[in-house]
Amino acid sequence: MDKSRPILRPKPFKKFRAARVIYIPVDLPPGLMANHLREKASRIEMSEWGTLIAIPNKTVVFKTMGAPLAVMTLERLLAGGAAEILLLGFCGALTPRLGIGTAVSAVKAYADEGTSRHYAPGKKIFKPAAAFQKAVEDALSSRSLPFATATAVSTDAPFRETPEWLAAMCRKGCDVVDMETSAVFALAAHYRRPAASLMLVSDVLDRDAWRNGFFDSGLKDEVRRYFLPFL
Repeated sequence: MDKSRPILRPKPFKKFRAARVIYIPVDLPPGLMANHLREKASRIEMSEWGTLIAIPNKTVVFKTMGAPLAVMTLERLLAGGAAEILLLGFCGALTPRLGIGTAVSAVKAYADEGTSRHYAPGKKIFKPAAAFQKAVEDALSSRSLPFATATAVSTDAPFRETPEWLAAMCRKGCDVVDMETSAVFALAAHYRRPAASLMLVSDVLDRDAWRNGFFDSGLKDEVRRYFLPFL
């Protein structure tokens, strides 16, 4: 008996079997990406797994926030034949070199969430698939879109981002924070599927304050330039 074999196996989504998966944890108000996706969708299903949207040659996992639910949903898509995962998301900057609207390609992710360890016990650092990440970056460069490379930390508890936590993450070399990247990288590595994470800085965190940029008009412009072409 293989003791590492899971007792509960993921069941594929019958109507969502595209090889390419785009994972979008959250949208900007008032639904900028949702409106774009509705125009392209051939099928939309809303469930406890979040919203699944079929667009040409792709499945979009939409507004499924946080590592546990993201991985549960992506497990079922991988079981149905998904071959790659691109995360298009938002992140908070932990360093002043990254302002609101900056595009970030995650070259590394530190797991401060509880999901990744189930796919790689004892491991805390996860990376994207190098060739897939380069393809994403090349797509940006071909459109003359600048981007920064950064190390992300993924957390389950944004409201526990204390000054002590911030200092500890900065000592580890983390530049941005989100809730999913490390778990997506861990899941993809476990199943030997390529994954990459492209994010836009939506807010800035320092010891004394939090600057929210979700309603900045400039951020909407960056979503149109950086994210929509992948959809």
